[in-house]
Amino acid sequence: MASDLREFMATMVVAPAAVSPEAAQRLARDLYGLEAVATRLTGERDENFKLSCPDSSQYVLKIANSAEDPDITDLSTAALLHVERVDPGFPCPRIMRSRDRRTQVQYEDASGLTRTARVLTYLAGKTLRSSVRSGPQRAACGRTAARLGLALRNFAHPAARRPLIWDLRNVGQTRALLDELPGFPHPEGVAAVIMEIEARIAPHFERLRQQVVHNDLNDMNVLVEPADETVIAGVIDFGDLAHTALIADVAIAAADQIADAASAYHSIRDLVIAYHETTPLLPAELALLNSLIAGRLLMDVVIPSWHRVMNPTGTHYADFDAEFIRARLELASGLLSREIAL
Repeated sequence: MASDLREFMATMVVAPAAVSPEAAQRLARDLYGLEAVATRLTGERDENFKLSCPDSSQYVLKIANSAEDPDITDLSTAALLHVERVDPGFPCPRIMRSRDRRTQVQYEDASGLTRTARVLTYLAGKTLRSSVRSGPQRAACGRTAARLGLALRNFAHPAARRPLIWDLRNVGQTRALLDELPGFPHPEGVAAVIMEIEARIAPHFERLRQQVVHNDLNDMNVLVEPADETVIAGVIDFGDLAHTALIADVAIAAADQIADAASAYHSIRDLVIAYHETTPLLPAELALLNSLIAGRLLMDVVIPSWHRVMNPTGTHYADFDAEFIRARLELASGLLSREIAL
């Protein structure tokens, strides 16, 4: 695995100097003027807290890992500010200003480390994962993904080109992670399919349309309205933003629309047709779409499994059983034999 990518991955498993809810409350009060009760939320790299204020307003306090490059911390802040400017009605978190009008603040934590903190508005809604899936909902996801892609079309930031294991251009690199996963189910089959995916996409990936994309439109980062689950309430977690192929964002969004192998083709097509109505997809992009979806499905089991081995005290990712991994492998293999037709 490339040394720069491995160096970045090391920050994924650096245990943060834990911030207590009480310390988070003091931070919100002292730096943002918010009197709030802080409740810990999960996060792969950041420490996150939900802030609940007496007037019923809610926010999210994000405290970056001290090992993270400040430019990377700034990336998602800059992207959210950009989206707010170019598409003010897009449903995503808004950046709150500190008492002295900063969009993010640095402070020294209890262990003496310099940390960067941000406060965002809290988006209410139901996660896509916990909702009842439907064709209209998948179409709404496709339109939302395309709208966000348009909002980010002219956004640029140096950290968007950082090495990132979650960038689908790096799907082949995940084979090396299998060597560090003793007991991982079906390693030979997973490695073989990843190798086939890499062979299909590597010659073409860099020639596809490229821009900064959300890069993590999974079913926990897309929220729906509880009263009407076909309506998208918001998109959260801009922490994996990347300058990569535009179609990779479509693949990531489509991967989490799949309930089972039998309905996979139609589930993907529902989202892709709606995306295509807003941002027409090119033949070269559609030709690689299923390979990229298959890649994401396998990355979604290999990378979290590696993360749990490297960070055994972490709680961000759940364990996968052998049957789940087998089903993902079978689904990924099946996708390689068919293209999406519009």
